[in-house]
Amino acid sequence: MQRCFAALLLVAACGASAPPPTTPPTTGSASTTGSATADDPYAAVHQMEADHADPAPALRLPTTVRPTHNTAELAIDPDKEDFTGTITTTLEIAQPTSTIWLNGDEIAIASATLAQGGATLTASVVAPKKGYLGLHFTKPVATGDATLTIRYAGKMHPNDGDGIYTLEQGGDHYAYTQFESTDARQAFPTFDEPSFKVPWQISLRVSSKLAAVSNTPIAGEHDNGDGTKTVSFAETKPLPSYLVAFAVGPFDFVDAGKTPSGVPIRIVVPKGRAPDAAYAAKVSTELLDRLEKYFGIPYPYPKLDLVAVHVFNAGAMENAGMITFNEPLLLTKPTDMTRDREESYATVAAHEMAHQWFGDLVTMEFWDNTWLNESFASWMEAKLVDAWKPEWELGVGMVGTKSGVMAQDMLDTARAIYQPIKDQGDILNAFDGITYQKGQAVLTMIERHLGADVFQKGVRDYLQKHAWGNATYDDFVGAMSTAAGKDLHPLFDSFVKQSGIPYVSMTVSCKAGAPKLELSQTRYAPVGSQMSADDKKRTWSVPVCVKWGAGGKTGKDCTVLDQPAGELALSTKTCPQWVMPNDGELAYYRTKLDSTDLDHLLAHAHELTVAERVGLLGDVGALVGAGDASNAVALGLVQDLAKDKSRHIVDSSLGIVAGIDDMVPDRLRPNYERMIGKLYKQRAHELGWAAKSGEGADTKELRPELLGVVAGIGKDKALIDEATKLTWKWFDDRSAIQPEVVGEVLHVAARFGDQKLFDKLHELAKASKDRTERARLIGAMGAFQDPKLVEQALAVVLTDEFDIRESFGLVFAGLADIRLRDSTLTWIEAHFDQLIDKLPKEYRPYMAYIAAPVCDESKKAEITAFLEPKMKSVDGGQRVLAQALEALSLCAAGRAQQTPGVVAFLQKQ
Repeated sequence: MQRCFAALLLVAACGASAPPPTTPPTTGSASTTGSATADDPYAAVHQMEADHADPAPALRLPTTVRPTHNTAELAIDPDKEDFTGTITTTLEIAQPTSTIWLNGDEIAIASATLAQGGATLTASVVAPKKGYLGLHFTKPVATGDATLTIRYAGKMHPNDGDGIYTLEQGGDHYAYTQFESTDARQAFPTFDEPSFKVPWQISLRVSSKLAAVSNTPIAGEHDNGDGTKTVSFAETKPLPSYLVAFAVGPFDFVDAGKTPSGVPIRIVVPKGRAPDAAYAAKVSTELLDRLEKYFGIPYPYPKLDLVAVHVFNAGAMENAGMITFNEPLLLTKPTDMTRDREESYATVAAHEMAHQWFGDLVTMEFWDNTWLNESFASWMEAKLVDAWKPEWELGVGMVGTKSGVMAQDMLDTARAIYQPIKDQGDILNAFDGITYQKGQAVLTMIERHLGADVFQKGVRDYLQKHAWGNATYDDFVGAMSTAAGKDLHPLFDSFVKQSGIPYVSMTVSCKAGAPKLELSQTRYAPVGSQMSADDKKRTWSVPVCVKWGAGGKTGKDCTVLDQPAGELALSTKTCPQWVMPNDGELAYYRTKLDSTDLDHLLAHAHELTVAERVGLLGDVGALVGAGDASNAVALGLVQDLAKDKSRHIVDSSLGIVAGIDDMVPDRLRPNYERMIGKLYKQRAHELGWAAKSGEGADTKELRPELLGVVAGIGKDKALIDEATKLTWKWFDDRSAIQPEVVGEVLHVAARFGDQKLFDKLHELAKASKDRTERARLIGAMGAFQDPKLVEQALAVVLTDEFDIRESFGLVFAGLADIRLRDSTLTWIEAHFDQLIDKLPKEYRPYMAYIAAPVCDESKKAEITAFLEPKMKSVDGGQRVLAQALEALSLCAAGRAQQTPGVVAFLQKQ
């Protein structure tokens, strides 16, 4: 899944022995039934008190009872809130038990019976806590095989994005599922853990006017004679519950060809949106072709549907044979297509398609190994797309992504990639940048260290050995070790099982004519870090590769630094003129060169690759962050970087310039704006807001970033005026602004806009039926700087005018501006409970991050006192709060340390 970041469950329609009753039971926070009444026809099985049954599981279900097969039959009407179903599960019972524990959430049980040895036992139901239900029998169930049949009802939540949920679009109603990580229990009373991986047989009773899709092809349809039909799907291969999925609605279908192994691919879209699937239909087979070749295993399922979903809590989800996408990723109007949109689809699609092998064919044993899904899919998306479209320079972008996640990993409170799961909150926390981006970077480093062929062999062996089953960390590292012919646990353990970033110091030594690097390592700690002395001494098994230049030649040398100190002999015969400490920027570490060696490297930066130059800038920023270099060093680089031909380098320079915005005192703001003008104004005006004929894609992608800084922060009046004129033209003619810059043009106009402009943006956003357009309009509403308009934008979040997943960015927009931060925080605190109630559960822990932008140690106690009691009741909230509070302190310490250098630099501008 991309959060881009979950999974779904597929189910079916009428009951096996009898159709589900039309009147459902009352549902609560867990599966329950009560005493029989005329209004409660499902109350045949009476709920027991919890103390009459075995204690509920603390987290994981007992393994003494395991499923071997599920048959699920559901009745789904997207116009309604309730659904009914029957699930029949064959079981293997390893030891006698009086209570069988399952997962269930908002499920009301009508009846639960167990057939074994010719006898049928009726269960009583106990639901002692959310997410769990017990089936208690008056006498122990014997060891051996048994069949459990449960008739039940549940709830479909409009716009919720979890479990089974319904959406309205264009006057039509749709039902979708999203089950990762633990929401299959909202659809079935089942064994809702990855290790319970079994075949599923799904049937759905739906309106005869609607289409239904699931993980597998349709095996048959039956007209029920009452305006409904029962759609039966072919049995799946073994799947965990979180990968089961279905959708019901008036869909259109777009043929996207077949995989190289002959499996059909379709794009499944809401009614009327087929033309917008053209790009996805064109390129999906190419992506799958490359995946089949890499893994050496044909696409493992009998079909692949790519389904556009109007409301999604994540970017996409890898359901086996039925990948779901946030609609704007999969569907783009031909007039709005840009290279950025192409990249977005291709990378997310490659990620989710890779999951069909990594995660679906071979599934992690439990959520502590979420990285076995997400790190690998992220790594594969970059590898595949960069090889497929090298002109996109995705590998360069990944260097920036790595640098970004290091800002999270430098925290003392950062978690490891492999993190033990102690509660439900830990499962939610596992889907973060550490799993996705750090995991991707670590695998990229290890692939380079082992060699691509050895790494690929390990991957193939792992998949073949564990196909259709589950696997663990040790299974994967074992496969890689076998392929490499050596134990790789020290390497993997140091990066996967511990948090933090290696900080590798390097000094060039050329004594006695034997050039070498003197190496040492510690844990990277930014200014203000409170990590312990022992933590700072932490070490890794670091694959170090450097590039050097000497006598007009370049070379490369590598070693593994697995001690606090070591050395690397260089293969040059003369002392190198420069050393690039991270060859290709493929390794996961920060570097510290002494000042002389750094000066030599910076003087020869033009001899480095674009990726290496981007990485070098990141390392310079890290030196500043650690207090090992002045901010003036980074700002001094900007003059050369601003003129670079690579958009990635210019983007990096823009990031340095924009990054000091909060440190600029009011008296020096004219100097700051003047500096921006000197560096970028000429190029910005040459580009202008409109692309020229024959202009390359790189220039088109640079334009919004460059003009956004020059106009937005540099306050270039000509660019602001032009953006304002274009915005009002665009309101009447959507072709007035080219698609690459629409968002930035609206943003600049709004930043300096008035009430009239705010009202127009608000009016159009409410009227728009297009999610991409609506996102641009709402985003612009968050750009205003007039406090009165900021307050109006915030008030919109609490209304029902927009789904909160679309409007929530307005909350953090005010926090991003130091001049609006205090008033925005006051508003958030006043409406915190309302915001939490409106947000999907996956979003709620990250409300704690309102603390990080405060960046003022004197205010930490106050924000802590407010947030601590709030986050205790949010799954995963306490870990995120600890990180947010640490980020606050580090921001404050870094600002105090860096501001004098910024002031001194600007005084000369």
